[in-house]
Amino acid sequence: MLVSGTGINGAIVHSLLLMRFLASRGHSILLLHRPDAWIAAQPGLENVDRFATSFGRSPRELIRVTRTINTFDPQVLHTHMSSAHTYGMLTRILSRRPVVATAHSQSLQLHWCFNNIVIATSDAAADHHHRTNLVRRAALRTQPNFIDPKAFPVPSPVQRQAARASLGIADDAFVVGSVGFIDGRKNQIDLVHALGGLVRSVPNTRLLLVGGHNTDYMADLLRIADALGVREHLVMTGVRTDIAHLLAAMDVYALVSRKESGPLSVLEAMATGLPVLATDVGMLPEFVRDGSGGHIVKVGDTHAMTEKLVALAQDSARRTAMGVAAHAIVTGDYSIDRIGPQTEAILAEAAAQRNRPLLGFVAGLVGRQKGH
Repeated sequence: MLVSGTGINGAIVHSLLLMRFLASRGHSILLLHRPDAWIAAQPGLENVDRFATSFGRSPRELIRVTRTINTFDPQVLHTHMSSAHTYGMLTRILSRRPVVATAHSQSLQLHWCFNNIVIATSDAAADHHHRTNLVRRAALRTQPNFIDPKAFPVPSPVQRQAARASLGIADDAFVVGSVGFIDGRKNQIDLVHALGGLVRSVPNTRLLLVGGHNTDYMADLLRIADALGVREHLVMTGVRTDIAHLLAAMDVYALVSRKESGPLSVLEAMATGLPVLATDVGMLPEFVRDGSGGHIVKVGDTHAMTEKLVALAQDSARRTAMGVAAHAIVTGDYSIDRIGPQTEAILAEAAAQRNRPLLGFVAGLVGRQKGH
């Protein structure tokens, strides 16, 4: 498993959950990670071998990593994030080892078509990689993201009260929350516009934004909040890792991104029993199921966002029913216990393939491959 991210994001959490699952099934795993990477220090990987690499492209580092891989002798490589994907491409060129890459985003990159299998987290992502990155349809597998619902339990009233108290939010406030980097892709400015209309009907509303931010985008967001007279209704925490605690403070979860694939934050919120307001991008319509676990609106339709939020604010019974449905959707269809075996089967499928190395003679210079 090659994971080149250093901090914590959806791709990293996905990789961590998958490794824990595969280790629990008795598989031998070598994790290649950057020095001081968050993922390497997480619990649940006690039976996982770890190897630190810069993922640099110097001959010395490439040879060092290749020798490590050859010594471990894996049946399949699974890559996550850009630099790891590049290493997977090089391994595919140099050896017979099959490579599976999980596409956590959509971009134009050379490496995708070299993989034996590409896992896309939505049909739209699969279409993108076929059209833009020339991945063969036969090499594409669509598989949704997943979470561990046990890490995001439905909060008790006491936990809800404690979460609000820690943020200085009143018990009777109506709280719309969103977790994610504050920038143009996540599109939180549209939530601020919706907030302008929402507070006219529900004056005790708070918009809770969790995450780091793009400086210029944040300046625009605050300027718009001031113009709408809703600055005092904003609660911003910055980067936090206690997400389950913060979700407990919310009444509705909102993600109004312009572009998404299969965001884990929505699944995490749904697991805690929150109804969701989301835009019609990526897997969000499949996750939320309009009218069941929440509402789906068009990107940029701030009028519809306001309308749906006002209706939810004024109907606590409907919020509760949608929250129950959201929880059932996640536990039934998007848990690691359900999706993990499917990923395991894809890795086994790839492991049965044998490549013809394009530059196999080079691999022989840096370490013998044992024939797996």
